[in-house]
Amino acid sequence: MFDFHVHSHWSDGEFSPRELVRAAKEAGLSGLALTDHDTLSGLPELEAAGKEFSLPIYGGIEISCRQQDGRQLHLLAYQIPPEGRRAVEEFCRPIRLARKEALLKSIRRLRSAGYPITEEQVRALAGPSGELCKQYIMQVFIDAGLCTELYGPHYRHLFKTQPDGSPGIATLSFPAAVPEEAVRLVVSAGGKAVLAHPGQYGNFAGLPGLKEAGLWGVEASHPKHCPKDTELCLRLAAEYGLALTGGSDFHGRYGEGEELGDCGIEQDPFSS
Repeated sequence: MFDFHVHSHWSDGEFSPRELVRAAKEAGLSGLALTDHDTLSGLPELEAAGKEFSLPIYGGIEISCRQQDGRQLHLLAYQIPPEGRRAVEEFCRPIRLARKEALLKSIRRLRSAGYPITEEQVRALAGPSGELCKQYIMQVFIDAGLCTELYGPHYRHLFKTQPDGSPGIATLSFPAAVPEEAVRLVVSAGGKAVLAHPGQYGNFAGLPGLKEAGLWGVEASHPKHCPKDTELCLRLAAEYGLALTGGSDFHGRYGEGEELGDCGIEQDPFSS
């Protein structure tokens, strides 16, 4: 079983790349891909760990995009050669900076509303790159006894659209990449672009344009996909000649209960 969608502490996951590779080896997986949000910083450690534990590894990234209609869209990219990685990092750098500033603004709004949280508490949970995420905010509240779970009612009250249509007090808003531009960037860097979990955000309609830009594959197997989502991915992949991938979207304690290998696939699409 191959898991082609995993996050480390270089973005919003709990574990280091080495810890992930070791866990994947112990779980009997056939291979593991690291796909941190908007960064390739974990790849050197991933590659070293792959050799250490004799496990096939796949360097990747998950690029944050936004469609013209405002919907989120995530683009996975794999097999970016070393000479193409700098261009991808530079493309994603504004997204990382914008996300971090949005998180800091959310913390300030929460403090103004009387919530017991500081920037220092959130930063203390960050990984080696110092990237911030909303899971850290929720972890601070869990540690303070304000709630007991990351993605429960408290999370929805703070970060999701409310019943009256208003945004949550800590809702994040930051610029993201244009999907077609991200695909072209990945292709020009020598990598393979894959549409991530299109069923989660409703991204199916944009697939023809992404294919025209150079899309290589679609993530059909994912924890947020219902059977109809997966079936539609399979049909569109056949129609447009796309490869199929899948993975757990594992984040450790910062995830939603997924385990390494969940929604993985039996065949390596990169070997054909």
